[in-house]
Amino acid sequence: MQRRIFARVLIVSTIVVVLGSSLLSGCAPKRLAPLEPGVTPSSAEESFSVPTLLDVGLIEGQESLIVSINSTGLLLDSQSRKRLSKIGAQGGSVSFHRKGQQVQWSLQGKQGVAAGVVLQPMDPNSRLTHGDQDYRGDFLIFPSIEKSGLTLVNQVDLESYLCGVVPWEIGRHGEEELAAQAAQAVAARTYTISHLGSRRKFGFDVYASVMDQVYKGSRHEDVLCNQAILETAGMVLAHKGELVDAYYSACCGGTSSKIQEVWPRQGIGYLVDKDDVPHSGAAPFCSDYKYFNWAQSWTATELQEILQTSLPAYVDYMTEMNRAIWARPIFTPGQSGADPHFPGAVHDLEILENTPSGRIAHLLITCEAGTYHIRGDRVRWVLAPEANKPGILRSARFELEKVRREGSLVQVSVRGRGYGHGIGLCQVGALEMSRKGYSASKILSHYYPGSILKPLKKP
Repeated sequence: MQRRIFARVLIVSTIVVVLGSSLLSGCAPKRLAPLEPGVTPSSAEESFSVPTLLDVGLIEGQESLIVSINSTGLLLDSQSRKRLSKIGAQGGSVSFHRKGQQVQWSLQGKQGVAAGVVLQPMDPNSRLTHGDQDYRGDFLIFPSIEKSGLTLVNQVDLESYLCGVVPWEIGRHGEEELAAQAAQAVAARTYTISHLGSRRKFGFDVYASVMDQVYKGSRHEDVLCNQAILETAGMVLAHKGELVDAYYSACCGGTSSKIQEVWPRQGIGYLVDKDDVPHSGAAPFCSDYKYFNWAQSWTATELQEILQTSLPAYVDYMTEMNRAIWARPIFTPGQSGADPHFPGAVHDLEILENTPSGRIAHLLITCEAGTYHIRGDRVRWVLAPEANKPGILRSARFELEKVRREGSLVQVSVRGRGYGHGIGLCQVGALEMSRKGYSASKILSHYYPGSILKPLKKP
């Protein structure tokens, strides 16, 4: 699909309106402290480019879609920009269906087809709606590229996009946590810009889910999160002239991890094994989190049911692209002709190697078909909590306990720490740092050591 290349009025002004209303009500939010040494702003000459609009993939492969607008709007051909129809001041709903390689639209008795369709408000402060969420900006609908059905994309400016990300990623908190929310805003902005293009083959820039960052539009924005975004507007993290891969997770469990120990990636100087503590011997910043310590158990029967699906999926995942080099060997057959896609009965599990941060580096799972070599963070997908349900293990930092009866495995338990992959910023730790008086700059320099703040070029 062709990207829209003309400029639109930025919607960041809405953030100012929200903040202004809180000031007029007599509940003025605390101002962020000026950026200070530790993460140092650099000159605009070294800034990075930002797109006029960001394409956020909301849905793929939907057979039909219904979206609505609350005011006057235009329906446009996404390629020619020709007007297809107009929606009056009262707004209305538009339905879409896939018709071959085109989109069929229906609006108030009118209908037509186009390669792709844009729904655009006349007033930039208007909202579009899909399901139970509202969105700033425009909607783009086109036939899904690698699936049947339709893809729905929200075209929105970067800062407004972050207003729908930050409260869902780090949560809604009080003024004591404002510095953490500002650090999250910088990390999320940096992640977004550094990953532009990684989803282009699907027709958009980023997913609106944990595949990238959770994004839920404008309906549930948070005043303090919006303030944190506004006061860090346009600032990103860089390291040695390159944008930082600003990964973050809920809780590191007391120690962050090198990226190459968790995922099949090259090592990066600022993503390191680091104790999440104010000083040696102190408790981790994230130690009071409810999932700092956790446990999970399965009977052998339950685990076997899970592994019949998760192990073949792991084999397929690790044989894609260059992952096999990082993960090899992936499977050692128990006998000639054994098929790794049919694991059979589970016989044993063994942690063969841990990372310096205590996470699983190499887990052996021996089944009837043979032995599976599970590497890094993918152990969380293999040891899913339940069969045939979405969800992964909270962390790859755990100890393994097994119960056998008459030589047969009857139960497997893990006792773990933390929630998430443990790379980069620890959100729970950042919140506690903020409560203890650390600035956003100090928080960022703690989790991305050696990084500096740089401004984005204005679109």
